[in-house]
Amino acid sequence: MTAPDLHLIFPPQWSPFQPFLSTPSLKAYLESHGHRVRQSDWNVEFYEYFIDRRRLAKASARLMRYIRELPEENEIYRNSAYLALGILSNYETKRSAVDRLRSPACLDRVEDFYESVTALKRLLYAFSVAEPVVEVGTSSLSTARVLRSAAAVDAFCESEEDNPFLPFVRSKIAEIDEVPRYFGISVIGTEQILPSLTLGAALKARFPGVPILVGGSVFSRLLDRADALQPLFGRFFDIVVRYEGEIPADRLLSATDPCGERTPGIAFYENGRIIMTDLAPQLPMEEIPTPDFGDLDLRRYFSPDIVLPLLSARGCYWDKCAFCYHGMIYGDRYRVRDPKAIAADVERLNARHGVTHFALNDEAIPPKLFKTLPAALPRRTYFFTGLYKFERFFRAEHYRDMYEAGFRSLYIGLESASERVQRHMRKNNTRAVMHANLADADAAGIWNHTFNFFGFPTETEAEAMETAHFLIDNSAIIHSEGTGTFSFEHNAPIAKSPEAFGVSRVVEKTDSILELYYDYEVESGLTQADATRMLERFSEMKRQTGAYRYGGWIPREHLLLLLARHERDALRTKLADLDSRLDEDARWRRDIAWFALQKETGSELRFFVVNTHAGTILETNRDAVLVLEFMPQDVPLKTIVESFPALAPVLTHRAEPVSQPALGPLTPSSSAAGRAA
Repeated sequence: MTAPDLHLIFPPQWSPFQPFLSTPSLKAYLESHGHRVRQSDWNVEFYEYFIDRRRLAKASARLMRYIRELPEENEIYRNSAYLALGILSNYETKRSAVDRLRSPACLDRVEDFYESVTALKRLLYAFSVAEPVVEVGTSSLSTARVLRSAAAVDAFCESEEDNPFLPFVRSKIAEIDEVPRYFGISVIGTEQILPSLTLGAALKARFPGVPILVGGSVFSRLLDRADALQPLFGRFFDIVVRYEGEIPADRLLSATDPCGERTPGIAFYENGRIIMTDLAPQLPMEEIPTPDFGDLDLRRYFSPDIVLPLLSARGCYWDKCAFCYHGMIYGDRYRVRDPKAIAADVERLNARHGVTHFALNDEAIPPKLFKTLPAALPRRTYFFTGLYKFERFFRAEHYRDMYEAGFRSLYIGLESASERVQRHMRKNNTRAVMHANLADADAAGIWNHTFNFFGFPTETEAEAMETAHFLIDNSAIIHSEGTGTFSFEHNAPIAKSPEAFGVSRVVEKTDSILELYYDYEVESGLTQADATRMLERFSEMKRQTGAYRYGGWIPREHLLLLLARHERDALRTKLADLDSRLDEDARWRRDIAWFALQKETGSELRFFVVNTHAGTILETNRDAVLVLEFMPQDVPLKTIVESFPALAPVLTHRAEPVSQPALGPLTPSSSAAGRAA
């Protein structure tokens, strides 16, 4: 068999819960044009590696070293190390719970699903605390200030001590048995930048004669920052495939000398500067084949069932929002797929993989598909989720038809409930339309999730409170929400003419040479700091009213699976019941860990109790640890706290697991807590 023309690799960090769409779409098109393409998901494999049992000893040793050696000013991080040790001391139980996440039976009981999801998050947290630089979440990656300079990036990409991606990619590269003509790295999120550079450097070290392509929206957008990107050419990759990759990649693979022939849609470094060729023509939707997920082991994803992504359109039919850059990825041109072709994609993927759950990852499902897509799909056979925009066009029957076609959740950018702010950000929704759409979707049985933010330039405190009150007042028909602060992004319309939106000054961030976000100052309204305070105020409003108090732990990719198994309102009841019972029964035994350690040779043993759910730590004495060691597992938490009240601060749970520990200084062993027993 001939070697591949192209080996596509999807690097960390991205969701480990479902496959991506980038390389399957490209593979399908290229193979239909006679090219041999292989694809690998090294993102999901990295997650498996990161929490692997074989890394446990090294992680524990690092945590012990942090506890012994960190100075007093790092007390908070030392406390994080205590918490991480508590989590890892119960590694086998948590790892078993993570493994159950891949079983469909995990969805039968919400409690079991909760336990598996939180076990994964806790292990990721614990192993991350042990890392000197990176912190890996299920939907995030923090890398401190590694991107502050090209020299820092180089050093990180060469350090196995600081960079957990390096030993991983080296081990994967060693398994490559067919050397392709080209390697391709797909980078669709900024969290993938450092892992992709690590991968590129390692590939060049092992296969110096094989050119490396990098594709996806991130590096296409970064080409505007030529000074920062220029040093990366040759060191980490050779060619950037710009925006939509099908036609550029096809022509590149067909060329003898892609750079010399000026293949359209690529960028490369030549004679001291970055050359960007003319953009390639856009591909009509009818010429895009069904995505090919071949080569990807769908059993490896941390999910009870697989949700496959699809696109019903490329681009955004609205394409006016001041804060959004997505339209420019598709040349600000909108193309919609025929509903019958979408239905054929669904049937084909079901036949290939047995999959019945799908996510339409469009910028916004076009309104006319609400009318035409349900007619093309078989009723009550498949399950769907997707994103859309509020529109006056929608009527109750549209949502009922979408529900009958299998849509169980819809995500929508509410952003702001202030009509003045809506007009200013060029979204132009009205409160009446927002409420009508949400109410009709709710009545149809669909789960509504809204995206919201505070602090769009010129927004006043009163206007921000309009949004806060709208969300609280409509929590019966908005079933979950994701609220943050405004992000000023490179390439968005607001970045091209900031003064038109009330921005008085755009401030470059200094902690990354490859930054796609800016700080900013406003002529009027909430500042960035004010927006953060408004978010805290909204969080307090939710706490006081009990709105949106449960379900925040559910990964977006998994919500559709739960809604396919449990009717929406029944699921809400089960989630509320789970939340109320976290402090009851014998659940405390799953979340409480205890251990002893010596800070230095010859010193006395110190005893700790850790609540891995609430993120709290208590230093106590040996007798208290023995009480917990021999306590019968079925003793209710309430009884333990009544008998040993000094243990209450560490035994009491919170309503939701924390992703970061809320820890203060440890309680001294001479305190009442230390005399718990």
